[in-house]
Amino acid sequence: MRLGGEVASFHECGTRQVQGFLASTDETVGFILSAARSGAWAVDLTIVPESQVPVFIDQSESFTEDRILRQAQANAKSASRAPGGVRVGAVREGNLVDVNAERALGHIEAGLQLLCAIERRRSIEGQEAGLLINAGSSQAQAARQLEVSQQAVSARLQAGYWYESRRSAYWLATQIQDYIQEK
Repeated sequence: MRLGGEVASFHECGTRQVQGFLASTDETVGFILSAARSGAWAVDLTIVPESQVPVFIDQSESFTEDRILRQAQANAKSASRAPGGVRVGAVREGNLVDVNAERALGHIEAGLQLLCAIERRRSIEGQEAGLLINAGSSQAQAARQLEVSQQAVSARLQAGYWYESRRSAYWLATQIQDYIQEK
C-alpha cells in the first residue's frame, strides 16, 4: 500500500496482494487497523513524500516507479512476519528505504505494530462498544443499544484500550503526515 495523492484505488498485484493510494493519513491508519482486525491481511505501507507523488500518479510507466513497485511487492511478503503484521518503508530519492535507513520510519512502524496487536486482541464486544462511541454515542447510549450496563461498556472500552488506541492512531496519522511533508 502506498500513501499519497488524491486517488483512492487499489489493484491486484499478486496472490492476496493489492496496491493502491489512500488519500489521507487518517484513512491510511484506519485501513491498516481494519486489516489487522481481520486477522487475514498484513500491510506493507510505503510512504511517498508529497514531492514525489506526481511520479507515481502521472508517470505510471516510468522506470523509477516500476522498480519501486516491484521492490515494494517483494518486500510486502515480509509484512506478514512482522510484529502486528505491519511493515513500513518510504520512497527516498527514487529508492525504497526501510526503518534501518530512516529512523523516523521506525517510530511509525513500531506505533502501527503496537496498535495492530491491540486491535487483533480486542474482543468483539469491546470493538462494538468502541465503534458506537466513535459514531458519537455516549457510553450510556451505547449501553442501551448493546443492552448492557454503562459500567459494562466502560469496562469493555478499558479492556480494549479503546481511548488510548484512538489517541495513538490520531498521533500516528499526524506523524505520517509530517513525514510526508518534510521529505
